[in-house]
Amino acid sequence: VTGSLHIGHALTFTIQDALIRYRRMTGRDTLWQPGTDHAGIATQMVVERQLAEQGITRNDVGRDGLIDRIWTWKEQSGGRILDQLTRLGASADWPRERFTMDPAFSAAVRKVFVTLYKQGLIYRDKRLGNW
Repeated sequence: VTGSLHIGHALTFTIQDALIRYRRMTGRDTLWQPGTDHAGIATQMVVERQLAEQGITRNDVGRDGLIDRIWTWKEQSGGRILDQLTRLGASADWPRERFTMDPAFSAAVRKVFVTLYKQGLIYRDKRLGNW
């Protein structure tokens, strides 16, 4: 959720759209679930830049204040990105749109991680992880 889409996004979404439409035309069950990502550090940097323009630091607003401002920025920016995707004509399943930090989505991810951990399929260790 760092702002507007750029030409690289347009290319990526066009390719995804062509592939999903092809799969639908060949009779396959498909789901192209649209969503926006909180983008972690990149989003935080955008918000911190906005604060700096006002002469404020993230320490001045505190953790909760920073998170509130990030959610506000997500509402402004995330809507712009999804609007741009719909104007591109992307054939996503728009009623199922998600955001990575939605409470229900985060809870589902935690539940899966706990389940996988209890089943011994994932573990915690001091190792390099590529993801």
